[in-house]
Amino acid sequence: MNQKPLSSLLLLLSTLLIVWLFSFWAALSSAVSVWSSSETFKHCFFILPLVLYLFYERKQELRIVNFAPNYWLGFALLFTFALNLAGELLGINLITHASAYLALVSIVWLCLGNDFIKKFWFPMLFLGFCVPFGEELVPILQDVTAYLTVELVKLIGIPIYRDGLYLYVPNGTFLVAEACAGIRFLIASFALGTLFAYLNYRTRWKFFAFIVASLLVPIIANGIRAFGIVAIGYSTDMEHAVGADHLVYGWFFFAFVLLLLFGIGQIGQENTRIEVSSQQPDGNVTRTSLKQGVVVVLLALAIPLYAVSINTQHVPPNPEHLRDKISDLGRLQERNFDWQPMLVSPLQTWSGNIDSLPIYFAYYHTDNNESELVSGLNRYFNIDIYTRKSFSRVSTDKGLINRVELVDVSGKQISLFYWFSIDNKRTAGSLQTKVNQALSKLNADRGEGYFVAVEAQDLSQAELLLAPIGL
Repeated sequence: MNQKPLSSLLLLLSTLLIVWLFSFWAALSSAVSVWSSSETFKHCFFILPLVLYLFYERKQELRIVNFAPNYWLGFALLFTFALNLAGELLGINLITHASAYLALVSIVWLCLGNDFIKKFWFPMLFLGFCVPFGEELVPILQDVTAYLTVELVKLIGIPIYRDGLYLYVPNGTFLVAEACAGIRFLIASFALGTLFAYLNYRTRWKFFAFIVASLLVPIIANGIRAFGIVAIGYSTDMEHAVGADHLVYGWFFFAFVLLLLFGIGQIGQENTRIEVSSQQPDGNVTRTSLKQGVVVVLLALAIPLYAVSINTQHVPPNPEHLRDKISDLGRLQERNFDWQPMLVSPLQTWSGNIDSLPIYFAYYHTDNNESELVSGLNRYFNIDIYTRKSFSRVSTDKGLINRVELVDVSGKQISLFYWFSIDNKRTAGSLQTKVNQALSKLNADRGEGYFVAVEAQDLSQAELLLAPIGL
């Protein structure tokens, strides 16, 4: 059989990595930006050094790897390029970040083969923690924390009333804020627990059981922490466990929980060291396979080139677009509201009364790369003042919209309607909005869209008011 040296395989790997870097540069830059700007994902900076250490620790096994490229992974690689393009069109960073990771794994697997992945599966899997994910779970974790807190407080006989995310006890009020959701602790525990399980267990059920524990324990522990804060605040007449000091208590408590979790994990610890024989690798790759690899590279280039062609379409935004759009609606009185949404980088905003109707507009245009109509960082009301008491969806002639009942610490309640509008179509959910944006982009409209929020008990006045402008 005609054979070529391992250097040819490494050349193919290097070429594909260059293609990967070119194709996913925007996604990689975006991911690093998220790591830098969010306290939740600071741990991502440590993942790559840990992965390199895991490879270094088992470097002796490279001597026995049978480097046999698996060019069937070329199809998976093409899929990741297509997935990245879909993520760019939809404006979903999570998809672009995940596709960058999956493409890297596909390239390594394609070039180095099944045997390499079989021996080094965990470092490649652990690298997935570089993908910033989990912020979407914050509202769910807030509700779980509030529920656990209330149930535990009831057990010790303290009167407590829950209204949204506000918890009222006779001598004080507590808010289960986003910072109290425990998402940072959960993600860190998940990553560390997965690494601990790999380093300490070879039995599958032990490995997966510890990973599940590393997910469940922090959620339960966060509920216990919140319960402790309420109990201490109540028993000390709100002198302790309020303000900044409850954050200090939280960090000490989480550190204790992690030490306890890992301490218990030492029970049943197994020897995970793998003995390496003196077997030598052949270090070869067939000439025919290399030709197939060249075809894969050429195909892989097709998707990025298509993406570039899509992004060459340019329709510049009008800096006065939003004001021009609403100028003829009625009497405009600009003002801010205490429920005002907290949105990231809208291109233009306007808030105020239109014919006495409190309304807020945000305009997005995707030529602004930092501007996302739908983003996990957007908050559709002021979370520093209000919490959500109830949520529902309302059907209108132009599509579904959201209705949320809000309450503040004093018990004041307001009813807020909000929705997204693209090409005169209303959407309530994130996914449908992203799909509409993608279709709009493909029609050369560049995904122009609006966010609209209205404070009202019913939507009839807003429907009449907004009908002329199609929002």
